[in-house]
Amino acid sequence: MGKRVRYLVLCFVLLFFLPLPTLAANRVNTIDIQAVIYEDGSMYIVQDWVGSFEEGTEVYIPMNGPDYLTISELKVFDQKGGYETVPHWNIDWSFEEKARKCGINYTDSGYEICFGISQYGENRYAIEYKLDNAVGGYTDRDGVNFRFVNDGMNTIPTDVKVEIRLADGTPITDETADVWGFGYTGEVEFADGGILAYTTTPLTAENHVTVMFALDKGILSPSRQEPGSFEEVREKAFQGSDYDYSGSGEEASLFSVIVTFVLSFGIPLGLVIGIPRIKKKREEKKRQRFAEKFGYFRELPNEGNQSATYALGKMFNICEDGAILATGMLRLVQLGCLSPVESREVGFMGRVKETVSLRLTGSRHDQMNEYDEYLYTVLEGAAGPDATLQARELERFANRNDKLLRAYIEKHESTGKVYLKQKHCLKRWNIPVKLTNLTPAGEQELGQLMGFKKYLEDFSLVAERGVKEMPIWRELLSYAMLFGIADQVARQMKELYPELSLELDDYSQSMAAAYSYHHLLYSNMKKAEEERLQKKRSGGGGGFASLGGGGGSIGGGSGGGTR
Repeated sequence: MGKRVRYLVLCFVLLFFLPLPTLAANRVNTIDIQAVIYEDGSMYIVQDWVGSFEEGTEVYIPMNGPDYLTISELKVFDQKGGYETVPHWNIDWSFEEKARKCGINYTDSGYEICFGISQYGENRYAIEYKLDNAVGGYTDRDGVNFRFVNDGMNTIPTDVKVEIRLADGTPITDETADVWGFGYTGEVEFADGGILAYTTTPLTAENHVTVMFALDKGILSPSRQEPGSFEEVREKAFQGSDYDYSGSGEEASLFSVIVTFVLSFGIPLGLVIGIPRIKKKREEKKRQRFAEKFGYFRELPNEGNQSATYALGKMFNICEDGAILATGMLRLVQLGCLSPVESREVGFMGRVKETVSLRLTGSRHDQMNEYDEYLYTVLEGAAGPDATLQARELERFANRNDKLLRAYIEKHESTGKVYLKQKHCLKRWNIPVKLTNLTPAGEQELGQLMGFKKYLEDFSLVAERGVKEMPIWRELLSYAMLFGIADQVARQMKELYPELSLELDDYSQSMAAAYSYHHLLYSNMKKAEEERLQKKRSGGGGGFASLGGGGGSIGGGSGGGTR
C-alpha cells in the first residue's frame, strides 16, 4: 500500500475514533523488548521501559491470556535494584505499599502485570517474566501471533523495539521462518539471527505492536499442540491489514470500503498530505537550527567525495533516494559519453512535438571511473541497437532490471558510508539516524554539506564574480543536481556570469534531459521494487508493518500504562 493511501486510512481513524487528547504527567520514551523462545514454545520476555513518572502509584500491563498462557518468574528492577514479587497484588494499595513491589492482578479478561512506580522522576524499569505455551504447534508449522505492546495505553511509549531469538542460538532466518508486523508504523525484519520489529514514528493510543511469526517444523517441539493449521491463524491476522492474502479478497474489499467511506465524508486532501508534511517541517526546523551554527561552506563538502555527500545527505533527508543516479547521468553527459539529441514529430492535426533524447556516443575509458563504467554499461543495455535512450524502452528496462539500477545507487551509498565510518561520524548506524547520533566529526561533515547547499541556494548573493567558481561551475551544478536545486542554481549563475549564458543554456538542456531520464528510470525501478516488496512482505519475508490487522493475537490486550 502506498504511503498516501495509508495516510488516508490514518486520517479516517483520527477523525472518527480518537477521543480528545489529554495531557498526562507520565511519559514513556522507549520500550525495548527481548523475547527468547525455548524449545517447548515457552517465551521469556524482558521489557526495558525508560521514561518520566510524576503521578499515580503503579505501572500495569494488561495481558490477554488464554488459559494455557500461564505466567511465572515475574521480576522487576529499577536503577536501585530488584523488587519484591508478592503473591497477591492489590491495586488499592497506597504509593508506599506498592513501592519496590511487583505482582499479578487477575481480571475477568486475563491478568495484569503490576509494579509500583516507587519514586517520581526519570526512571528505568526492567520487567521480566516467562509465559508458558506461547508458541503453538500447528499441522503445517509452529508459530504465534503475539501482541507485545497494547493499544489504548494511557501512557504511550514513543519508540518501541522488539527482538525475538531462540534460546538455543539457532538462527531465525528467511529460509526457515516467516514474519509479519501489525498495528504500528515501522518495520519487521530478520536481523542477526533473530527477528527485529521497530517503530519509525511515535505511537498513538490506537497503535499496538503485534508480531506474528511461523517456523518450519523441527526447530521447536511446542508443548501446546493445535488441531488446525497456522494458515488459519495467518488468515485471521490478515483481515483488515494491507498484506495480500491469496486465499481471500476480503482485505482488499474492506480496505476499499474504508477508503471510499473516508473520501465520501469529504476529508480534505490537505489534511491527508499535511500529516507527513508536518513531520517533515518539524525535522527541517531541527536541521535549520543545526545548519545555522555552521553558516556558508564554499568548498566542495566531504573532501569532494560525492558518494559521501549522497550517503550523509540521504540519512538526513537532504538528498532524495536515487538522486546520485541523476548526477551519474549528468557526469556521462559532461564526459561526452551521452549527448542530448533534439527531435521533432508532427502528430495529430499537425501539432509538432519536440523531444530531447540521450544518445550513447561511446565510452571514454581514460576519463571514466568505476561508477561511470557501470552506469554506461547499464544504459547500453537499455538503449537498444540505435544507441538512443527512448522513454518506452527505459520504462521496460527499469521495470525488468531494477536490481541493476539499485546496485549502482547502493554502490555509491556504500562507498560514502565507508568514508563516514573512517571519519567516525556516527555513534550508531541504526536507521533512522538522528542529529544526536552524530559525533563532533560527524557534525562537521554534515555542517559542511548543509553549508554548501545553503551556499548554492544563495549563490548569486554570496559568490564572488570572476573568482574560483568560474572554472568549476559544472561541478557545482552536479552537486546542485544531487540536492535537487540545479535549475535554481543555473538561473543564479546566469545572473552572476552573463558571459556564460549560452553555455549555461546548453548545459541546462543537458541537465533537464539527464534529470528527466533519471526520473523515468528511478520511478520504474521503484515500481518494480514495491511490487516485489509487497509480494515478499505478504509472504513473510519482512518489510514495513501493517497499521491494520493482527486479529486473534495472544499475549497483550488493550489498555495499560500507569494509574
